[in-house]
Amino acid sequence: MKTYNVLGLMSGSSLDGLDIAHCEFAETETGWTYKILDADVVDFPSKWKLRLRNLVMQNAITYLKTDIYFGHFIGETINHYINENDIRDELDFVAWHGQTIFHQPENNLTSQVGSGAAVAEKSGMPVICDFRSNDVALGGQGAPMVPIGDKYLFPEHKFCLNLGGISNISCKTNDRIIGYDTCIGNIVLNSLANKMEMEYDKGGALARTGEVNADLLREMNSSWYYDKDYPKSLSGGWVRKVMMPVLKKFNISTEDKLATSCEHIAKQIAHNIEIIYDRENVDKEDTDTMLISGGGAFNTFLVERISEHSPVKTVVPSDDIVNFKEAIALAFAGILRTQNKVNLLSSVTGSSQDNIGGVIYQSAKKQY
Repeated sequence: MKTYNVLGLMSGSSLDGLDIAHCEFAETETGWTYKILDADVVDFPSKWKLRLRNLVMQNAITYLKTDIYFGHFIGETINHYINENDIRDELDFVAWHGQTIFHQPENNLTSQVGSGAAVAEKSGMPVICDFRSNDVALGGQGAPMVPIGDKYLFPEHKFCLNLGGISNISCKTNDRIIGYDTCIGNIVLNSLANKMEMEYDKGGALARTGEVNADLLREMNSSWYYDKDYPKSLSGGWVRKVMMPVLKKFNISTEDKLATSCEHIAKQIAHNIEIIYDRENVDKEDTDTMLISGGGAFNTFLVERISEHSPVKTVVPSDDIVNFKEAIALAFAGILRTQNKVNLLSSVTGSSQDNIGGVIYQSAKKQY
């Protein structure tokens, strides 16, 4: 039985911080198994949050400098984590997603900062990164990446929902797996909570006190993105340029905006489940379940609204899976890259063919 020891690193669009998952994977005769050996979330310093949030508006030299300097920061963070936990000798490699700044697959481009070369040399570990570019070059969305993990690591759930900065869903259909971004997520909810001088709406307590505004809900649901067929993907830029201006138009309380946003997310997710059943000609079974992960899974009010509207039973797993499922999936995608096996699926991304994503940077200190 072949085993792999990997650090998976994920930094999402909501800029909550760096998710680090130290995982062990085993390839058996019956499939793949995994376990989380240790995990942590490292908060980004405020200066990095500000720089990354505003980078899309900066010039080329600032972008390139940020790519390198952020890579140094990530590499140093990894190095501290490895040394603190004394795991350098047992680790095979690091899988690093990078921080997405530009994502415009319709223009054949996607870009994440956090130079793999800088991460490798600062951490002293081999690094696999830049998972999306090959898929985008093949005409795909380059996202979402998590469904490859859903397929092999969470086969018991028909649907998997990630409530991150943007909400995305995957579904195992009759003969394939599909996945795509459904709607807004924590980027909007956190931004609204910030107006109340809160980092986020803990448990959805503020949203619970608000009332759904029917006019705002109708306008949010009318976005052009929701009329597009999947495969499709969203970026933080879409949220800030399209959805946030809609919210600003309405002179209602922040609590009402939070309540309406949660209702919007819940209804969009339920609607997309029904679309998938219909379009993929999948039989609906009473045993069908949807696994919910990502930071939004701790928003109990949001999960209640999703469960109320969902046509399938919702399941919130243990905290470590809620927090680190994306990092686990990324680590697994890195393993497939080392095996030269497909880790991006055309049924998910819409690319012309299944493909292998990821660039390997070897460290002068340790080779894979």
